[in-house]
Amino acid sequence: MHADRPMNRAALASLSVVGLVASVLAAVMLVSAGPTSTSWADGPGDCAEYDPETGACIRWNIPGTTPSNPGNTGGTGGTASCQDKDGTEVPCTKDGLTWWGSPHWCYAEPQRPQSPPPRGHENENGMWWTCQTGASGNAASFAVWWASGGLAPVDGAAVARSLMVTIPYELADAKIAPPPTYHTYISYKNWLWIESSQWHTVSASRSLRGATVTLTASPSYVEWDMGNGDTVSCVGAGRAWVKGMPEDAPTNCSYAYEEMEDPEGDTWTVTARINYTLAWTCEGNCGGATSGDLGSQLAAAGDSTTITVFQRQTVNKNGG
Repeated sequence: MHADRPMNRAALASLSVVGLVASVLAAVMLVSAGPTSTSWADGPGDCAEYDPETGACIRWNIPGTTPSNPGNTGGTGGTASCQDKDGTEVPCTKDGLTWWGSPHWCYAEPQRPQSPPPRGHENENGMWWTCQTGASGNAASFAVWWASGGLAPVDGAAVARSLMVTIPYELADAKIAPPPTYHTYISYKNWLWIESSQWHTVSASRSLRGATVTLTASPSYVEWDMGNGDTVSCVGAGRAWVKGMPEDAPTNCSYAYEEMEDPEGDTWTVTARINYTLAWTCEGNCGGATSGDLGSQLAAAGDSTTITVFQRQTVNKNGG
């Protein structure tokens, strides 16, 4: 990593500008090998703050965020990871170095010794960083840049995945009509619902290294396990049955048992689980994308209920 190679302002002025683009914290990116780059009067076109004395771009215009990797959806969650430019998963640390995402895509370390800060940033708690470009470690070029906060950016997607196991999902309590104190019959439509108060968005946040990542879980449907091997999915909490409702009252969530295993009657345990759609945002010291999706997560079940199913009896009338 050439960490022991001193780099002062004069040396920085002779470095070629690395062809890297946006970064929340990125400032100057220079290549330590190769011919001197063409100079700009006011810096490159996407440079928001240019230091003509050192030939360094201190702050870059950010054209947009890096698209999230479409392969990182769905979810078991719980393990933080970092991604290379092509979406390949790489270790977040390696040989004591820290992985920086877009636009650097490399393992970096603070420059030793630190050169003086760029003009206008003397009073900042900043730091020069240096790294060999590419996760493989085989690239020949090196980059050097100024980070105003001095801290490596946070991989928002990785932190969001770690929040998947801490987010306060609702454990749905299954309700059914007819209730457990009564019974139902084959082919009879049984109402299913959970408490409306359990149908809402939940979230969790984590702050580190100057960034705050928030994972939001929005309910999308309820998955019902009817106890006999069948499942049914309903959008929303369902409509609660209230005593006195007519037999033909409408509901968007119901299930009818069509077969019996025990001629004397079946008793089934019924459970409900809420399926959530996951999305995350990152504010502050974020590397690469500042928002994305993590697929869906099926929460655990809450309190179960039971239902007993009988076959309707047929009454035969014999004439005399």
